[in-house]
Amino acid sequence: MIGILSDAHGNTDAFKLAIRHLRKLGANRFIFLGDAVGYIPCSGVLTELIKIKDEVICILGNHEIMLTNMLWNPEQDKIYNLNTTSMLLSEEETDYIKSWPIMHKESYGIDSALYIHGGLYDFTNEYVYPNSDLSKYEVTETFVFMGHTHYPFVKKTGNTIFVNVGSCGLPRDIGNLGSFATFNPEIGEVLLYRFDISTAIQNISESNMKIHESVLALFNRQQSLFEGQLIKA
Repeated sequence: MIGILSDAHGNTDAFKLAIRHLRKLGANRFIFLGDAVGYIPCSGVLTELIKIKDEVICILGNHEIMLTNMLWNPEQDKIYNLNTTSMLLSEEETDYIKSWPIMHKESYGIDSALYIHGGLYDFTNEYVYPNSDLSKYEVTETFVFMGHTHYPFVKKTGNTIFVNVGSCGLPRDIGNLGSFATFNPEIGEVLLYRFDISTAIQNISESNMKIHESVLALFNRQQSLFEGQLIKA
């Protein structure tokens, strides 16, 4: 079974909790769909990814691209915190990010899957929301897994199942519920899970990290209908 997660954005405790949940659910390998950094100025998610790098494939997110290429301005960075994050990274962590591809494909017998951060038109930067028109895409893969929007969903359009795994560290719909997916390619089963990240949020609020108020406000959002199965710690 494959555990798929995305958009940790420096929330190390939430990322670690997601991995623990996935292991308990039977995941024996992982695919991380990008944005380990950004918003929360911490290198901890990268440290954790390096610990399991023999078990995980990582896809490049837009925040990794901005960080490694210094593609931000001072006003943006009041929110993104990429300059601060870049100074926290070790050389190993920086080189690790630079090794990530912008997409990954796998075949499973007659089925196949595409793993990206964004959308089909732009693998890194395109936003695909629950209400996006998925019928516009011409895709040969049976499954498409993505992140970037922080809004999780699973939908079948034509012969393809589209899965946005949401955000394990900074949800934009229900702020205290991170999300991830499990994928069993042997039977073609995808399950979307939500898990409580309240303790991780509390740890962030009690830390000395400087985080923009608009980012902290996301943790209080309750903006959409629940998507996925709630998993208990």
